[in-house]
Amino acid sequence: MLKKQISQTKKQFAFWFNHPVDWTKPVRTLYLVGWCATRSGECVRAIRGRIGRRKFSGNYGIMRPDVAASHGPAAVRSGFALAVPLPPGKSRLTIEAQDMTGPWRPIASHEVIGAPNDEESPQDVKYFIPNPGANSRIEFWLDRPAVWTKKIRYLRLSGWSVATSGAELSALRARLRGRVFQARFGLVRPDIAVLFRNIPGSLGSGFTIDVFVPPGRGELILEARGDDGPWETFFVHPVRGPLWHEEFDEEHEAVGDYAFWIRRYDRLRAADRRAIRRQISGLQKRPLISVLLPVYNSNPKWLERAIKSVQAQFYPEWELCVADDASTKKNIWPLLQKFARRDRRIKVMRRLQNGHISAASNDALALAEGEFVALLDHDDELAPTALYFAALALQENPGLQLLYSDEDKLDRRGRRFDPYFKSDWNPELFLGQNFVSHLALYRTELVRRIGGFRVGLEGSQDYDLTLRSLEQIEPQQIHHLPWVLYHWRAEEESTAAAATAKPYAQQAAQRAVQEHLDRRGIAGTVVPHHGCYQRVEYALPATRPLVSIVIPTRDRAALLRKCIESIFARTDYENFEVIVLDNESREPETHEYLARLSQQERVRVQRSEGPFNYSQLNNRGVALARGPFVALLNNDIEVMNASWLSEMMSHALRPRVGMVGARLWYPGGTMQHGGVILGVGGIAGHAHLGVRKEDGYFSRAHLTQNFSAVTAACAVVRRDLYQELGGFDEAHLPVAFNDIDFCLRLRAAGYAIVWTPHAELIHHESASRGLEDTGEKQSRFLAEVEYMNTKWGETLQRDPFYNPNLSLDEELFTPAFPPRLTRPWKK
Repeated sequence: MLKKQISQTKKQFAFWFNHPVDWTKPVRTLYLVGWCATRSGECVRAIRGRIGRRKFSGNYGIMRPDVAASHGPAAVRSGFALAVPLPPGKSRLTIEAQDMTGPWRPIASHEVIGAPNDEESPQDVKYFIPNPGANSRIEFWLDRPAVWTKKIRYLRLSGWSVATSGAELSALRARLRGRVFQARFGLVRPDIAVLFRNIPGSLGSGFTIDVFVPPGRGELILEARGDDGPWETFFVHPVRGPLWHEEFDEEHEAVGDYAFWIRRYDRLRAADRRAIRRQISGLQKRPLISVLLPVYNSNPKWLERAIKSVQAQFYPEWELCVADDASTKKNIWPLLQKFARRDRRIKVMRRLQNGHISAASNDALALAEGEFVALLDHDDELAPTALYFAALALQENPGLQLLYSDEDKLDRRGRRFDPYFKSDWNPELFLGQNFVSHLALYRTELVRRIGGFRVGLEGSQDYDLTLRSLEQIEPQQIHHLPWVLYHWRAEEESTAAAATAKPYAQQAAQRAVQEHLDRRGIAGTVVPHHGCYQRVEYALPATRPLVSIVIPTRDRAALLRKCIESIFARTDYENFEVIVLDNESREPETHEYLARLSQQERVRVQRSEGPFNYSQLNNRGVALARGPFVALLNNDIEVMNASWLSEMMSHALRPRVGMVGARLWYPGGTMQHGGVILGVGGIAGHAHLGVRKEDGYFSRAHLTQNFSAVTAACAVVRRDLYQELGGFDEAHLPVAFNDIDFCLRLRAAGYAIVWTPHAELIHHESASRGLEDTGEKQSRFLAEVEYMNTKWGETLQRDPFYNPNLSLDEELFTPAFPPRLTRPWKK
């Protein structure tokens, strides 16, 4: 009956819960935050929660201009906050809304769990009540935090702020107990610009700010000001920092948010441990996992910790296979024997002569009786949940052949730092970088079938092992465990401390990749690239197919001239034609230039009438193309390196590659496009935006790799494939996100998206059309946002080439607070 009632009321009410994210988490008080409006866009009268006969009134009428931007001005006060004390154990919570004329109606129902206490419950909901420090001329909203915790050391706030009268805001800051924290202010917020169409500064009203909360209670104050005006308070809220914490030094500060992230999201409580053990006891499939540990003249302290980290595993079905590679240190073998005597799951053997790591690993493999083998270095440590997560994945997918996890590093004091939150399986990135590395688990039968570890590839023997494994398995048999399960000790001579510590390892890596390509019959050459990594240069055929370069344009002749001239002057791929789609240019200078262009043998100019529709212009250009390949190019692009098209074509010619994107730079020398990450800003955003020559996240700014999407400002695609999938969506995505949508359709059809940093161009972004700075443009933009969310909502929430532990706000490749993961023992 309740489900039927909710189904009926969903036709009347629209709503969303920003909090909680996890309804099943046991809490003492459940705090609900969100918005609710009628389908016609009007606010409702009130909202409440109900458990049985107990009713809990909500705080309704909170300003939600973000909702008004997409659902109409009447929904501007559609926000609500609701605190529900939960009885111990499971119960059913029903959320009810009341419109202006009718009775209470149920809009949602969830099973919830009450706990005796909840350390992470928010202290109060004062944030959702009109704030006593608010300034009447400054409108604002905090997107983050959605809920304020009782105690917190690092506080990141983000939102928007607009002055509705007086001087336009130019700066924003936070004050807390005598310390000042400057905000990053001026972030583009088209949704707020729609709401405040005639207010200066509304488009650039977004901000983020990081605050360190000292021990004890304090009052957080947010202030803003115009160019030279006084600081004006617009938000006040009590905060509280933990009383007990270790002193910070420079080295610890360098660890940054990750130390806090660990304490918050990667620490197990007693209840977690009990739940994990219960879940393990209920597993139907409990494969034996053999941990391979080659040892040679190890630091006894670190070796002992490595062994104990295996013994500390929650998952009990393991054995440790240790091969001592004829260590000359006298205390190594007795230490291993001691552990073997005390734990029957530990097997040890001693080689008579030193054979290096490949030979020692093969001897450890010979001891293994498990269905899977896991690789452990003699000075590293496993997280206690490492084998548990692997066993859980194998329970859900018994056909897996290779599993790998996220990892971080340990300093001399045993503190964790430098986490590598990895991509899901990314074959292009793997050819340039062994991101599988640690922790890796392989099906034992597979490892033995391919001959184990190869002698002569020392330093990259595990990289070579993975490459040879790939030749025997399918991509769907590879699984990424998005949890930090391996801690890599960063000693002075360790590769973890410096990638160049073992130059022989880099040479072995290049050899391993080259031989992998040769075995698969792929014509390509592996060359060193960006320090310790490598690049595959794929061979082009002797007869190079014609490429049709499609360029939509309108006026701005100087911009188009720079684009066209750079193509002809700096492109070493000679077999191309240029198709210019003129969308109602009006400037005489442009007409003259287009007339001259049309006289060139390799250029065609086609007039295209009608309002600007980027999708339609590209579709018309592709229809005119003579070549089997099409290069989509914006008119504000300028070629930098002559091999740009050769490089992109070397990938586009490969089977099952759908679209190839390039590395684009702003004129000032910062990166504009390094691939696209889904979910950023709600839909998608560019990776490594603003990077100059820095490495980027684990050098990903400089390595060829797969992404979910690339920008069509410069992209290469097969013409028949483009047309087969219907091209860009003219009806729903005339300007924005059409390239994202097309790439997602390519991936759904089984094609890969490749981004290469070796095709480099300058992008004078939006120089010809300008910013989304009018109400009409911003309304259209929001409609495109709504369409993408409706069509690809779930896909946008989990980009396989990013990581759920990484942030989706403007600080990409930093830890997410919170991660977009649910602990499996809490499902």
